Amino acid sequence: MKTILVVDDAPMIRELLKSVLEAEGYRVLEAADGEEAIQICHNNAIDLSIIDIFLPKKGGLQVMGELIKADSSHKFIAISGGEAFNPEAIVELAKVYDVVDTFTKPIDTRRLVDVVRTALTD
Repeated sequence: MKTILVVDDAPMIRELLKSVLEAEGYRVLEAADGEEAIQICHNNAIDLSIIDIFLPKKGGLQVMGELIKADSSHKFIAISGGEAFNPEAIVELAKVYDVVDTFTKPIDTRRLVDVVRTALTD
């Protein structure tokens, strides 16, 4: 069973993504901030991380950078609500880390499932 880490400071987003992905047969772990995400990745074999760009304690881009240093094959999907910024511009920044795909909130969960399925069968 493939394991996905969902990192978002909004509990409703984590719950939504967890329920959608578990229904597809994935094991889903959750983190509410960047530091927790790094800890979980060090203690678990993660096949894919879905990371919000704006996180408390450590931002999503910083988390991606640290995880890539530890494992260059780590796969990411970046998400952003944009907060006070243009969400499309923010997720473009994530492409520096060769992300699988990017999503802006509200997340199209059907497209997300398709992207996850493709990423984890490559």
